[in-house]
Amino acid sequence: MKKKINVDFIVSLIFRIISYMTFLVVVLIIFIVIADGVRYFKPSFFIEYPKKAMTQGGIGPAILGSLIMISLILLFSIPLGLLTGVFLSEYGSKSFIGKIIDISVTSLSGVPSIVYGLFGLALFSITLGFGTSILSGSLTLTIMTLPVIASSVREALAALPRELRESAYALGAKKTETIFKILIPAGKNRIITAILIGAGRVIGETAPVLLTGAVFYSTKLPKSLLDPVMTLPTHIYFITMSYGADAQWMAKATSSFLLILVLVIYLIAFQLRKEEKNV
Repeated sequence: MKKKINVDFIVSLIFRIISYMTFLVVVLIIFIVIADGVRYFKPSFFIEYPKKAMTQGGIGPAILGSLIMISLILLFSIPLGLLTGVFLSEYGSKSFIGKIIDISVTSLSGVPSIVYGLFGLALFSITLGFGTSILSGSLTLTIMTLPVIASSVREALAALPRELRESAYALGAKKTETIFKILIPAGKNRIITAILIGAGRVIGETAPVLLTGAVFYSTKLPKSLLDPVMTLPTHIYFITMSYGADAQWMAKATSSFLLILVLVIYLIAFQLRKEEKNV
């Protein structure tokens, strides 16, 4: 018995050490990235265009481009993901089509982002003729976000008590009324959390946007969905790959801002999840 206790203690200690080390590494990376770039923050940095070979100015167009793109991604992915998740949970759990969709959604979750980028380039930019544009980039990233939202909606609905459905049916509610007026509102925190996590993931994607929707530098704001834009992650990529030491301060500051933005999104998501657990 004594040996078993010692073994359990050692295993527990090893896992604790690994957990603490992982946590410290993540915190250290976040601290270094933010501290290295936040010193360059000033109001003009967030609204001006880059100037003089990226050695002066700011990231105003990149911020605007990222916000436009993430807004369109959520506009497209939320209804599609919601309907797909509802179908998998309430209609297609035992059907052949439902199993095919379930396998497809699960498979899409593991596809590398560069593959999404090549697919978007071939379909949206070339075949459909959208070119390098906001629309091509948004549709490509929508496909990336779809599995996250669909899977989370399905899990959120499946986790709800069976009595909730039975009570609604007993009162004469139709299936669609039960789903959209009772089940979805009951699981809204988990669904919103999934949407925010999906948004936090795609806002930092580089490869798909680089191939479908972004340009290195733009002297004007986009006038339609068929215009290309600057985005935060592609802006960082272009600076680090193409410019010298004098421009690296902008890459550091942009990285810091992007990381802070993603952290804020994730903190909101985790707070919603915490509130759901406390209910």
